[in-house]
Amino acid sequence: MNRRKAVVISSGIVVLLVASFFVGTFYSHYGLIGGEPLRSVMIATESVPMYSEGTRGLSTPQERVVVYNAHLSLEIKDIQGTLQRIGELAEGYGGYVAGSSRSTYGVQSRAEMTIRVPKERFHSAIQQIEGYGRVVDEGTTSEDITQQYIDVKARLNNLQKQEERLREILDLAKTVDEILRVESELERVRGEIDSLQGQMNYLEGNAEMSLISVTLTEPAPPFTPPGMDWSETLGMAILGLFTVLRGMVILVVSLIPVVVVSVPIYYLYRRRKQGKLH
Repeated sequence: MNRRKAVVISSGIVVLLVASFFVGTFYSHYGLIGGEPLRSVMIATESVPMYSEGTRGLSTPQERVVVYNAHLSLEIKDIQGTLQRIGELAEGYGGYVAGSSRSTYGVQSRAEMTIRVPKERFHSAIQQIEGYGRVVDEGTTSEDITQQYIDVKARLNNLQKQEERLREILDLAKTVDEILRVESELERVRGEIDSLQGQMNYLEGNAEMSLISVTLTEPAPPFTPPGMDWSETLGMAILGLFTVLRGMVILVVSLIPVVVVSVPIYYLYRRRKQGKLH
């Protein structure tokens, strides 16, 4: 019986201390855990240039128009040197660097670079980049946009013919009202032509210049046990002690109304029980 009481009392003390700690932490204005945020530094970002000439690089709409993309993830020690090598590779193949970024978390660095190379150099560029480090992940995709290209081309041709016809009508217009109406229609058609021409340039640019995204990460550093900062450890311990004490005070003060109500009820219950026994 005494052993059971000791276990109950010990459990009650442990529960009280744990509850006090959590209550004290909840009401504390101090944080016990800190972390180092991610520091990110943008290096360069270039917009993708669009072709300004109609269907350069694509002879007829009947040809298959395919967009090739690839993603490579490499583990490499010299990130800065590898970024430079990838940029030189793109330029050597007649391409360019579309964008790059670099970030650091803790002691480990990470960088990303996006390049565009001519589609006939796509696979050669991938093979060469693979030799720069240990390949962690790799994937390639291809998207056939032939039908989309044909549709845009057909709409563009129709609008260009419509523009030519409107210009002929404009030359035949005699009144100011006729001239204004034809010019208004010409302006609308010209706006649609410019929009479709932009879509054509975009599709041709993506088909002619394949996209390769490269992610570079440093190898994970070897595990080293953290050093012990005794002053910081002692400070954290003292803070934890005061947190527990704060929680105990809050609990005791909060339970006073409960004790005030419960004790008289308990004694009345005992007296009534003892009266029934007699």
